[in-house]
Parts: sequence; C-alpha cells; structure tokens
Amino acid sequence: MTSDEKILLARIDDKARLCSENSMITNSVFLDMHERSLVSSMKNAYADVRIFFYGGFDECERSIALFMPDYITDEPQNYFDSFPEDDPIAVVEIEKDKFSPALGHRDYLGALMGLGIKREMTGDIIVSENGCRIAVLAKIAPFIAENLDKAGRGTLKAKIIPPSQAREGTKAVGVPDSFTVSSMRLDSVVKNAFRVSRGDAVQAIESGVVFVNDTECTKPDKKIAGGDKVVFRRKGRIIINDCSSVSKKGRIIVEIMRFQ
Repeated sequence: MTSDEKILLARIDDKARLCSENSMITNSVFLDMHERSLVSSMKNAYADVRIFFYGGFDECERSIALFMPDYITDEPQNYFDSFPEDDPIAVVEIEKDKFSPALGHRDYLGALMGLGIKREMTGDIIVSENGCRIAVLAKIAPFIAENLDKAGRGTLKAKIIPPSQAREGTKAVGVPDSFTVSSMRLDSVVKNAFRVSRGDAVQAIESGVVFVNDTECTKPDKKIAGGDKVVFRRKGRIIINDCSSVSKKGRIIVEIMRFQ
C-alpha cells in the first residue's frame, strides 16, 4: 500500500469516527473506483455507523464515502430526497449554446480544472447532446454555477438542480447479450464480454482496471457467478444474469446485461 493510500484510509477513518462521536452525517471527497475498492476493504470499527458509496447518479464510477448514523434507517437517495438540505452532493446542469460546437467529457472537465476545481471535488459527468450534468460536492456548486460559462469553444449556462431531478433520464438501460466460455474465470468472462484478446484481458485485470461487484480484482482466475457485476473501466460494465446452461459442445452459456 502506498503512502497516499494510507493517508486516504486514515482520512476515511476520521470521517467514520466523527460520524460515530457526533451522530452526524459525514463524507469524504469523491473517490475513483480504485480508491473506493480500498475503502471497501476496510473493516468498519464503528458499530453505530452505516457506510455507503454515494455519487448522486445511479451506478456512478466516482462516488463519495458517506457515513450515516445508524438511527437513519433510509438508504441515502431516499433520505436526501426527503431532506435535501443534508445532501453533501449537488448536481450542476450545464446547457450548451446551440451555436457552440459539440463538447465532450474532456471539455467539461477541462473547464472545471480551469476554475481551479480539483478532480476530487467532482463526480461523474453525464454528457448529452445539449450539455451535461455534473455531480459535485454541494459546497462548491454555487461557485461552479456562477462561474462555469465556457468549455472549449462552447458557451455555457449553468444551474444547480436536485440530485433527484438529475437522476431522471440518466439511468442506464442495459442491452441483453450472451456468449460462451469454457470456464467462469474472470479473464475468460472479460475476454468475451468486452471483446478483447485473452492477453489484453489478463493485462487489464492485473493492472487494476477491472472490478467485480465494485471491488478491484487483480486475479485473472477469480470465479464469476450469476448476479455478479463486472466493470472494465472505460469499456463498460456487465451484469451476469445466468450462467447455468451448457451448450452442446460443453461450453457455459453466459447471459448478460450490457451497459455502456
């Protein structure tokens, strides 16, 4: 474990301790999938603290570690829908001028960096034809909404919207698909699901860009089962719907739902 990773885990433990001692909601900055996997491996030392990963949108790649006192029994989205003033995340909706050129994820992220916003302060950026929606820490949302007016050669208008509104229309729709494998090893599933070579699948897994059920997995021979979620960063994610049938040639038939 690197020194930066140790510092991250120490800060996470501090947030959990504050939640326990003060019976208050606390949270980290935004974490990427690797950092989230590290936090997931921590043992929760505080029995009165519930830990969640929350990013504003459904199925986020970037999320905060959220610590809630155990007297709050609702899930984060439900709780914050009822008490939006407690939500540590806000969503900034960006509308691009219709005469501006097409803009992508990198353009919007670059514009945020140009305002001095660190990446750890921002979550996922959901790009559409007419603009984007950006999950950010609530405390910096007013600054972004007031100052983010350009990205690349595009002219922008920004406003803050509730995460409950932001989730409307952004829920990913899966596409059913299937393939066959000789075994349910992770490298075999990745190879066939994401249409890469076996060597590239192994390299991706060992380099830490493949996650199983939101946990980084660097073992190509890990066994995958029905219901598992596999994420290949920058290539998409799948959910294993069924892997109980066998073809006439003795290969396992894997039924999946594919998300981009």
